[in-house]
Amino acid sequence: MAKHIAVFGSPGSGKSVFCAALAKEILNRKKRTVIVSGDHLIPMVPFFCGDSDVWGLGRLCAGEIIPRKVAQSVRVLKKYPDIGVIGMQLVDDMTSVTGEQLIRISEVLNNMADVVLWDGVSDMDSVFDQMILTNTDLQVCLLTADMKGILYFEQHQKKIQRLNHPLLVEGLSRPYSVHEEMSYRVGGFEGSLPFGREIERICLEGKVFSVDEVCHKKYRETVEQTVEKVLAGKEG
Repeated sequence: MAKHIAVFGSPGSGKSVFCAALAKEILNRKKRTVIVSGDHLIPMVPFFCGDSDVWGLGRLCAGEIIPRKVAQSVRVLKKYPDIGVIGMQLVDDMTSVTGEQLIRISEVLNNMADVVLWDGVSDMDSVFDQMILTNTDLQVCLLTADMKGILYFEQHQKKIQRLNHPLLVEGLSRPYSVHEEMSYRVGGFEGSLPFGREIERICLEGKVFSVDEVCHKKYRETVEQTVEKVLAGKEG
């Protein structure tokens, strides 16, 4: 039975990059990972994998969810064969995706991976985020210390507080961001993901899974602590 981690939060907080870093850390522990991304505005299959002809999440959910179709939708990375990706393609229609289908996909993935990372869409009212926030073992909320992060938190504060001990992480914090003010508003962060130009560079070059090689020490520590938290429950 796989462990499931939901990564959600404000726009631009680095959710997809964080998922890539988590996947690499899980790989270092010799375990298999599948990342499932629900973003339909910026489809993540091309972001994670470059051009790919695998089925997108929209096409997968256009019919009955069966193991064979789920397997066809997983893009296995050539460089990291124990990391797979499911996400939206440019031609996919998110309106065909239901919560019940996503739950069925999660059930199938239980037999395909040790950890499933659900890369959220910055909208807690979406079908995707509603499912992952109620059907995962650990929820990680990334919040940027800026107006986008503040507005996201104020809009969804009650929903976040109703979750079962979510991790609050300061996402892609920059040197000039208002760390103290944001930390005060959310009641304190449990980790921080310092922004670096090297992170931006590798994303532009399509090398997002190399994030662990260039990220700040605090970023690596937050990734390690997140993986340790969910795997401790799996192995204990």
